Amino acid sequence: MVQLVALSGVAIVALAAAMLYRTHHRREVLAQGTVRARELMRADTWAGYRAASQVLEPLVAIDAMEAGALRAQALAMLAADYRDEAAAVEAERLLDAPERAAEIPPAASLARAALAMGRGQAGSASISAARAGTGSAGRVLQGRVALLAGNPVGAAEFAAEAVASDPGLPAALALQGDALRRTGKPEGARQAYLGAIHASPGHPRAAYGLAKLALSGKARPEEAYTALEGILADGAGVPGNERGRAALHLAALQGRAGDRAGAQRTLDASGAVSSDRAWLERAVAEEELSRTGYRVVDGAPAGLQSASDDDPYVPAPPAPPPPPEPPRKAVKQKAAPAKKAPAKSKATAKTKGAKQPAKAPAKAPAKAPVKKSPRPPAG
Repeated sequence: MVQLVALSGVAIVALAAAMLYRTHHRREVLAQGTVRARELMRADTWAGYRAASQVLEPLVAIDAMEAGALRAQALAMLAADYRDEAAAVEAERLLDAPERAAEIPPAASLARAALAMGRGQAGSASISAARAGTGSAGRVLQGRVALLAGNPVGAAEFAAEAVASDPGLPAALALQGDALRRTGKPEGARQAYLGAIHASPGHPRAAYGLAKLALSGKARPEEAYTALEGILADGAGVPGNERGRAALHLAALQGRAGDRAGAQRTLDASGAVSSDRAWLERAVAEEELSRTGYRVVDGAPAGLQSASDDDPYVPAPPAPPPPPEPPRKAVKQKAAPAKKAPAKSKATAKTKGAKQPAKAPAKAPAKAPVKKSPRPPAG
C-alpha cells in the first residue's frame, strides 16, 4: 500500500510537472511568435504582413485575444493595401472575440482602422486608430486617412508624432515623405524616404515617392533605382500591381536618361500584358516627357492600381490664350485722284460755241390810267 501511494504521488508530480512545462512552453512559443510577427509587420510590405499572418495562424488557438487580434491586423493591412478580399473576411472573423472583450486589444483597434480605411470609411478609420494603446501605428493610419482626404498638412503632423515616438518606423517615415513632398518640402521628403528605404529596402511607398522627386528634379535618379529594381525583381514577394508601378517610374527615369533599351527591359519585366501593357507604355511616355514636375497619369487599370502610389490626379491646366496681336500702325491712304470730267461730244462743243440768239427784252407792264378828280366849282 505504501508503495502504491508513493507511486501515485510520483505520477501526480510528474503529470503536474508535464503540465507546467507544457504551459510554460506554450507561453514561450506564443511570446516568440508574437515578437517575430511584429518584426515582420514592421517592414510594412506585402511579404512582411503575409509572413506574419502565417506565423500567427497556429498561435490563435493558444491565445485568441492577443494573437488573434495581431493576426487580424496583419490580414487587415493586406486587405487595405493589396486588395486581398479573403484576408478581409478572415480578419473580420478573428476580430469577433477581441472586440467583445471589456478591454479591446490595441491590435484589434488597428485592424478595424485598416479595414475601414481600405473601404473608404474615413471617420471609422480615424476613430479606431485614435484609441488608447495604438501608438505610432495608430498615428500612421490617421495620417494616411488625412492624406486620402486631401489634407497633407494634417498628415504631416500625424507623421511627425509617429516618427518622434518611433524614429525608425518605415511606415511613419514613408508617410512623412509623402506629406512633405505634397506640401512643397522636397529635401525633407527625400530624407524621410531614404530613411524608410534604409529600414525596409522594399518599401513601396518610399520607393515610389523617391522616384517622383527624381522625376521632378528634386532627387538624383540613382537614389531611386535600387529600391525600384528590387521591387520589380521580387516576383515571389511583391504582387503584380506593385511591380507594375515600380516599372512605370523606373522606365520613365531610364527614358529621361536616354536608356531606351533599359526602359524596354523594365517594361518587359513588369509582366503587364494586353491593355495593362498599353496603358503602362503610354504612362511611361507621359511621365518621361513631363518637364513641369511629376504629374499623375490618369486611368490606370485595376491591375496596376496601388494604395502605396495614391497621389491625387490633377488635370493639366488649360492652355493659356494666345497673346493679343500687336496694334497695327495706321496706314495713310493716298488721296484718290480727281475724277476727270466726261469727254464732251463734238456736237455739244459746237452747240456751245455757236452764238445764241439774243433774248427779247421783257415788256414792262402797262400802267393803269389815273382818273382825274373833278374840279370843285368856283366860289
